[in-house]
Amino acid sequence: MFVILVTAACSVVSIVFILRIDYLVHGTLYGYGLQFSNEWAIPYWTDFRIVLAMTGIVVSSVVGVELYNIVGRKEKAIAEPDRNGSAEGKHWSTYKLGDGATIRVRMVLKSAKRLNKYSPDGTPLYSVATDNIVQVISVPPELKVKPELAMNPERIVV
Repeated sequence: MFVILVTAACSVVSIVFILRIDYLVHGTLYGYGLQFSNEWAIPYWTDFRIVLAMTGIVVSSVVGVELYNIVGRKEKAIAEPDRNGSAEGKHWSTYKLGDGATIRVRMVLKSAKRLNKYSPDGTPLYSVATDNIVQVISVPPELKVKPELAMNPERIVV
């Protein structure tokens, strides 16, 4: 950010000095007998306009980058999930499966980003990335294998 601000300041200083040169040409040098001529005036005006345009581009770019950084920080703040507290007791869903097992599932938000799209009622839409945590609470004994077979899955016969 410091480099961007220094660049903008240098651009403003450049405008001040180019305006001083313009005053020197139009105010002082005519007093010393400078005669107007298109031979020197057209290149002078062209260079003057180029310097002003380049300075305007730099200042506009600096303002744009700073605005983008401000907006980006707000979106980043929105995208940070709440990581406070323990996993226990936080939005677990328990399911009894058809084979008799019981599992708990919890979704963990990794990131969220507000899209530039809205639902018909005006609510902003979001894109999210999540991980699912699955815990096995209970399993019927007939679904379990011996511990030594659990370490060698290729020996399990279903």
